[in-house]
Amino acid sequence: MKSKRVTELNAVLADWDEGKLPDGRTKFFSVAFVTKNGEFRFIKRGIRSGLRANMKKNDSKAVQPVDADGTPIDHIYPVWIHSILYYSGNVIMNLLENEE
Repeated sequence: MKSKRVTELNAVLADWDEGKLPDGRTKFFSVAFVTKNGEFRFIKRGIRSGLRANMKKNDSKAVQPVDADGTPIDHIYPVWIHSILYYSGNVIMNLLENEE
């Protein structure tokens, strides 16, 4: 059985923000996260997207599920960055800093 790599959250966010591959094609990724109401979501193939909210202030990202051809197949999901569990097969090491 293949072991999963552990990746830090800041590396995931940097990769998520790129959006395109060096040759100009759209970057696809898989992501697993917990929604605001506690549901586990796994998106097998998605692309980055935007939201009508201040994503930086709310520590959020957005993902649009797509099919194998890159055609959207579902609505855009908001993702709180600290609820990301897996990203492209890697386990996320999420260390929340204590704000005092």
